[in-house]
Amino acid sequence: MNTILLVDDEHPITDVLQTYFEKLPAHVVIAHTGSQALDLLEKHVVDLVILDLMLPDMRGEDICLYLKLETSIPVIMLTAKISIEDKLNGFHIGADDYVIKPFHPKEIVARAKRLLPKSANLQVGAINYEATARLLTLPDEAVTLTENEGKIMTLLLENPTKVFSRYEMIENLFSEETDPRVIDQHIKNIRKKINYPLIQTVFGIGYKLEEVSHLS
Repeated sequence: MNTILLVDDEHPITDVLQTYFEKLPAHVVIAHTGSQALDLLEKHVVDLVILDLMLPDMRGEDICLYLKLETSIPVIMLTAKISIEDKLNGFHIGADDYVIKPFHPKEIVARAKRLLPKSANLQVGAINYEATARLLTLPDEAVTLTENEGKIMTLLLENPTKVFSRYEMIENLFSEETDPRVIDQHIKNIRKKINYPLIQTVFGIGYKLEEVSHLS
């Protein structure tokens, strides 16, 4: 499970983001000052930092600089600083993304998912997907997926009981401009590559991982 560090002095913001991220699921640790954030970074293996720039005891920019000099942890800046100069400076010092307040928690979660590390190996029953090689292995067969097919398969394997609409898949995996019909084509291509009916169509809703207990 990924660990996310939320750094913001506004308790309502950290409370609502914690609720959303724990549904992923993810482990969430919270700091309301810069010094608390630095202390938590020493105690936890953190996969992503969501960082307010206007903290009571130090500049968020200084924490970002520290993270980029000392670690490889991705950083999403969360701030009320709206000028293009502030945004460009954020990217200049190493921010991986920059979100201006106010925001919707779903937007933060979607942006975070693109930065969080993916498991190199996923297994559900007799299905195994090795993400680095994009190799999907089932009983008696193994196929290589394209990058986009692999993204879809990873999402379904990480959430084996959830039904995803095409729009949820786009929100999680692709850009907002993606044509929903592209999702249908990727899933059609996956189905052509394998002999097992791994992806179930849920009429009127979307797609989910097929029940796989019968595979052996």
